[in-house]
Amino acid sequence: MRLFVALPLPEAVTAPLVRLAEAAPLGRAVAEENLHLTLAFLGEVGQSALPALDGALSTVCAPPVCLSFHEVAALGGRQARVVALTARGPEALYKRIVSALRLAGFALPRRRFRAHVTLLRLPRRLEPGQEQRLARFLARLGTPPIGPVSIDRFTLYASQLHPDGARYEPLAEYALR
Repeated sequence: MRLFVALPLPEAVTAPLVRLAEAAPLGRAVAEENLHLTLAFLGEVGQSALPALDGALSTVCAPPVCLSFHEVAALGGRQARVVALTARGPEALYKRIVSALRLAGFALPRRRFRAHVTLLRLPRRLEPGQEQRLARFLARLGTPPIGPVSIDRFTLYASQLHPDGARYEPLAEYALR
């Protein structure tokens, strides 16, 4: 099964993000129930590894995370793949989770962590007019009026890919204390 670890977001955050995504001139909005902040993507993991995974995540000890949101930006390199709301606050938790997973033998890619909530998935190829419309939309937004939020748990999710988008199922929650 395809797994990832993420911070779930309260409705006080997701509701305004849905409205923001609906105002975008292009792209496929992420469903409200799928909005989250990914901390670690594990990819395909066999059912037999779930006890070890749960054991590793259960060892993570950290205080609740105070997320602050900054800007809506197109991410994905030269050819943007998503529009996301960038955030600050989960960096220490990210390091603890990745460390616990690696100590338990899970191979995670080594890449820079950029905390964000994906709002829209963009078409594979943007036409010139679409690029300009997206750039104007992002320039108009500035910092969305979403205040800091405290998150007191992280979740292990299973992801199933479907033609109309991914569906996420929470498998386990871990308290931050």
